[in-house]
Amino acid sequence: MKRITAIIFSLTILLNASSCRQNSPTSSVSETSSPVTMEVSEPISLTNHMTENERSKITVGDLTVFDHMQGIDKEITIPDGVCLEIWSADNFADHLKHFREKNPDMSYVTDEEIEQNIEYWSNEPADGSKTINSAFVDGEYIQLSQIPELDYDGGELTVYKKPPCYTVFNEEGAIYLDSDGNEITEEDYNKLYEEFKNGDPQITFADFEEFKPFLHESCEIDGKIMDYTAEEVEDNYKKNVAIWEAVIDQSYKKIEYGTTEKYLEQINCESTNTWEIDCDKIEEIAPFVREYSIYDEQLDSSFTVHVTLPPDFSPGNFYPAYVLTDGVWRFNNCADMRKAMEEGSADDVILVSIGFDYSMDGTDDTNRVHFYSDKSEEFLSFITDDLMPYLGEEYNIDFGNSTLYGHSLGGTFAHYAAFNSDKFENQPFHNYIIGSPVFWSPGFLPYVDQDEVLNEYGYFDRNESCDKRIFICGGADEDPRL
Repeated sequence: MKRITAIIFSLTILLNASSCRQNSPTSSVSETSSPVTMEVSEPISLTNHMTENERSKITVGDLTVFDHMQGIDKEITIPDGVCLEIWSADNFADHLKHFREKNPDMSYVTDEEIEQNIEYWSNEPADGSKTINSAFVDGEYIQLSQIPELDYDGGELTVYKKPPCYTVFNEEGAIYLDSDGNEITEEDYNKLYEEFKNGDPQITFADFEEFKPFLHESCEIDGKIMDYTAEEVEDNYKKNVAIWEAVIDQSYKKIEYGTTEKYLEQINCESTNTWEIDCDKIEEIAPFVREYSIYDEQLDSSFTVHVTLPPDFSPGNFYPAYVLTDGVWRFNNCADMRKAMEEGSADDVILVSIGFDYSMDGTDDTNRVHFYSDKSEEFLSFITDDLMPYLGEEYNIDFGNSTLYGHSLGGTFAHYAAFNSDKFENQPFHNYIIGSPVFWSPGFLPYVDQDEVLNEYGYFDRNESCDKRIFICGGADEDPRL
């Protein structure tokens, strides 16, 4: 539900973006612009309702998103096919030392345990052989359920069975689970593991084909521990098979030691909280982006707003604004949309993506629900009475042709915004794009009145007609029941 394809964005640009190549807000669209054209509206003025305190906290400058990515300067990309990061004993010992240096507060990993592991891996295996630390298939990190030996040729093999218990970690420390993913006590964990070690932990197979059902069973056990769906378990199994087959025919590619750590840091970046940034694309548009931090007193929150200017931007010209919620994802799409403007397949607009403060996880549905549903009235007020009037002071915006876009939970907010717009004196949007809205969510989210949603929030009780242009779309893979 969190992603929408580039074709949808291109479509919405073509359908909703009006021409901005004119010098006057009253001139018409030229014949060489987008296939869908309209008369540019008369200028609409907005009243800025920001308090002095809110104005005093505004900051504006160049793009800083890369500064919040734990020192990662460029996106880590993994080649297609099967790629393996292979470690020697020295690599493993180095990793443990590095791990301890980076995580001194992890009290559940004792100094003694670290030193014991370093000592073991510094001496074993005695022949200095190497092992697979991590694997990728077509750029995706894969959970290895069974690790093949690098010299395995598809014949007889002996592997260790999956233990009946596991240890996983969170910020609070160790959690002990049985093979069904149920939490157990440390005492029960130790008992199960001792029984496993003292039994017969290994099993031998005649060849790889005989081993496959066992590999599938191992993936199912991992799925329970990792809380995978049945489809995710099957996908993980198929990719595990691909990894084993690449080892058998020696078709895998090697990646450098440390690549996986950098990759995982990138996708689990704490400070940007998984902002989905295509670094190459964003670097290209960075010179045309202004980054704003804007505080709202009602919500007691700051928002990171990226304003991307169109090609050949002229401060004297009027441009519609194309405003996107969920900047954590949608800012990434601004690069594609600006490229469409450069190529002439879309008319010029000012792109505005609204994201949460860098200290907040914008991918967390708890946060998204808070602003898009629980605090939808206050969030709409922030956009309508604070953000858009302020940006209107910074740029010549054609509010009569501007667009608000939202997807998924953002789509439910765009729906709310369209049918509550009449409650405001300010009218910053004429167009609303509601992408794959989770209209089913009001059925179980307690803070939304389902009757209000189904009846367009009483809009047509207050108005005889709607003068807004509204476009609703859904992805091809959406569940039709929802």
